[in-house]
Amino acid sequence: MLRRIRYFLRGRMFPLALSALLLLALAVFLAIRLPRILAPAALAERAFSFVAACLLVAKGEGEGNLAKLFLIAFVPYLGAALSLVLSRQLPEAPLPEGDTLKERLASLVFRATGLPPAKYSRAEYFETGKEMGDALLYDLNRAKTRIWLEYYILASGEFLGEILKILEEKAKGGVDVRVIYDDFGCAMKLPARMPRELKKRGIRTAVFSPLRLKKNVVRRDHRKLAIVDGAAFLGGINLADEYVAKCIRFGNWKDTAVRIEGDMSAFCNLFLRTWYALNLSEEKIYEPMQPSEEGLLLLSDSAQGARIAPDCLGMLFSAAQKSICIFTPYLSPPAPLFSALVQAARRGASVRVMIPALPDKKAVYLVTQGYAEELRRAGVEVRAFTDGFLHAKCVVADGISLVSSYNLDFGSMHRQAECGVLLFDREMAEKIGQDFETCWRQGRELKRFSRIKRAAFRLLALFAPLT
Repeated sequence: MLRRIRYFLRGRMFPLALSALLLLALAVFLAIRLPRILAPAALAERAFSFVAACLLVAKGEGEGNLAKLFLIAFVPYLGAALSLVLSRQLPEAPLPEGDTLKERLASLVFRATGLPPAKYSRAEYFETGKEMGDALLYDLNRAKTRIWLEYYILASGEFLGEILKILEEKAKGGVDVRVIYDDFGCAMKLPARMPRELKKRGIRTAVFSPLRLKKNVVRRDHRKLAIVDGAAFLGGINLADEYVAKCIRFGNWKDTAVRIEGDMSAFCNLFLRTWYALNLSEEKIYEPMQPSEEGLLLLSDSAQGARIAPDCLGMLFSAAQKSICIFTPYLSPPAPLFSALVQAARRGASVRVMIPALPDKKAVYLVTQGYAEELRRAGVEVRAFTDGFLHAKCVVADGISLVSSYNLDFGSMHRQAECGVLLFDREMAEKIGQDFETCWRQGRELKRFSRIKRAAFRLLALFAPLT
């Protein structure tokens, strides 16, 4: 706790928190000491809020508008300012083409991201973070040419210490070592001097969206991607001790990942796009890609471009005739995905969603419970994972599987940079399905919502699009 407080006081979030407090103090001062200007201030408040509301409606951001308009009505000045900061019109995903589901998914991914299907020779699924952590350390120790890491969270501790020791040795040996981490995700977990320390170790580093008072402060890099020579690791596992069972937090931490061996060109180019965006002075050199009609799809969303995950998941859910199984720690699906799950259940498919039984953020967990209850009442089966905290992010739908960094919530679907792999491999789908079945049997039914909780959920759900 003392370390986190020290990181906070010395880190990037402290100036932001101080600025917010100063703004609040100024508002209180004006309200108490300057009553003469309240009438013109009220008129200016209404004019500013009206303009902000008009701009939001003109942008047509769908579900997010309701939350922002509510903010404007409730706290006009602050709400209008926040709504404009959080507002950003992203381009729409292209319409897919093709006769089969796989062709339509591949068309959507390629037309939006330029990443074609990629050949792979082997895919390995990890049911726990410890398995993935051991495999990652094994590969890092044997790396010959390249170690590229892109993670939402790096946290000081035993696991990261082991990794940095290897990276330093490999960098001295001529291996191309690069690290991208998200400034917000690491703000309370790494010292502010971390980029300098990594540079001293010979590790090339880029920090995604350093915390500043700017418009895109809510756009984060939520990916978990490691590329080590000819293999890539993806999933929900960050580089922190609780993810790999080196410390206990919220009981046993249930997380999953996948290791892919094969053509790494699509994975490398995805990493390089972010790297060059953060290192504008570098010459841009991408790896040539060799499209394959047979292979996995690298599903990715940036914090800037068109969003394809909602459309891809919507296509998966709408096409499923037999079963859909979902691991997700946070549940606030956009309306089209909510509807697609309900419609799949109504046409006879077995639709099951697993969420945590333990909260890591109480307000967010109340929203997750509320949406779970709404799905349950609409015919979708939902259970809570009881053996610790569930952080896994997987979908299996009729033999197609997705292992990714995506949560089934607004942030992942509409705002954050994410990535994952779509695998058209029934053997892999069976492995993930077996893991899901084991967790499902250990899970428990959801408790009924009280009236007070339901009212609190209805209020919080208004702001779900802003999370």
